[in-house]
Amino acid sequence: MLRTYSEIFALPGALKFSLAGLVARMPIAILGLGIVLFIQGETGSYELAGLVTSVFMVVQAVTNPFIARLVDAHGQSRVMVPIVCVHLAGIVGLLAAVPLGWWFGFVFLLAGIVGASVGSLGSLVRARWNALVRNSRQLDTAFSWEAVADEFLFVSGPVAVTALATLWFAPAGVLLSGVATAVGALLFYPQKATEPAPRGRTVARTGRVLTHPGILAAIVCQIFLGILFGAIDVTAVGFGDEQGAKAFAGIALSALAAGSLVAGAVYGAYDWRMPVRYRFPLMLTVLTAGAWLLLLANDMVVFAALLFVVGVGIAPSLIAVSSVIQTLAPAERLTESLAWISTALGFGVAIGSALAGSVIDRMGAHEAIWITAICASIGLVVSVIGLPGMDPARTPALRRPRRESLDTESLPVIDPTA
Repeated sequence: MLRTYSEIFALPGALKFSLAGLVARMPIAILGLGIVLFIQGETGSYELAGLVTSVFMVVQAVTNPFIARLVDAHGQSRVMVPIVCVHLAGIVGLLAAVPLGWWFGFVFLLAGIVGASVGSLGSLVRARWNALVRNSRQLDTAFSWEAVADEFLFVSGPVAVTALATLWFAPAGVLLSGVATAVGALLFYPQKATEPAPRGRTVARTGRVLTHPGILAAIVCQIFLGILFGAIDVTAVGFGDEQGAKAFAGIALSALAAGSLVAGAVYGAYDWRMPVRYRFPLMLTVLTAGAWLLLLANDMVVFAALLFVVGVGIAPSLIAVSSVIQTLAPAERLTESLAWISTALGFGVAIGSALAGSVIDRMGAHEAIWITAICASIGLVVSVIGLPGMDPARTPALRRPRRESLDTESLPVIDPTA
């Protein structure tokens, strides 16, 4: 397993940009939950916390593909550095508005500004890998590593944020996210050697990625997985609150991420012979089984243990969908295509957060678990229905030579400084 991963980190600049990207995208694990804990801690309402988080996630989901298209056309640092500055200003405003009792409509506006300026760091990092690797096996390993890195954040982030927000002060998670964004930007964007070359006008001349049936099916699946993720985040806090162990919610969410981390590491080290379009529904089957088992939870310890089981299906599903889209998307639209994953997840998380918050306030946290089971099942069904469209040999309309070359094992090393 270690040899498989050491091979990709031997590529020039790989370890440096990957670690910087890890810091820069820390907010994916802490900002949404941080907003929930911040708003709920200040107002006492899970429903209001879910609504503010939903605004943040919806706006993020809407803007991500447009930001990604600008990145493909003009380059990562040129586009993202000004956007990071806007994001940090929005964070400062949000931290001030709620405790000072400003009009709550302004709080929603600030949440929207924060969401609009997040960007999709995971897509930027994966685009760098795509420009650097030698073959499709290395790309699978690189995507697996990034998924494992994400899950490391989801293991450590929720515990830290929940502890800080419940034991110290409510805005701690949002504040920590802002610091991580600033530090990560300073580390990541100056690394020009591994930054993919901007595509300029070629981006505008290629087809719309969502017209591809395989990409569209994969993105629809991600919406339902996003609902699952959003519901789990809010449900964990609500379930812990009902059990008198609200601070334990972070540990429970870390158990979810730990299961995902382990499964993602194993997935990336395995030399898969099964085509990725079949791996995707297979991994969703594992996730769906875990989601239904979660209904058996009757206390916080069992809830955390079952979240670990749910997590086993998460990273492999996300790795597989990234690989599916990579095989179908044109090189000049890859960042945008990958950004649609986070966009779809963001839409889903927004829906799941608001829906779970409403159900918890009205019916209780255990009833909100049904949201996760039903949405996992729908995502699985969509992935099976969409299988024909995920075959690049049958739906080649958006393919380009760069994508096809990654299917070989003899692709020469790409010099990122050229």
